[in-house]
Amino acid sequence: MPNIDVVREFVDLIAAQRAYDANVSAIDSSKKMFARALEI
Repeated sequence: MPNIDVVREFVDLIAAQRAYDANVSAIDSSKKMFARALEI
């Protein structure tokens, strides 16, 4: 069995999830701004 640091892998997973959430939020905000710009 390879030497796997479970805690480190879990921390990396949490960091990846937070980065994904931040990107989704940024994309959602840009879509809302674009839609708002089209209304003007």
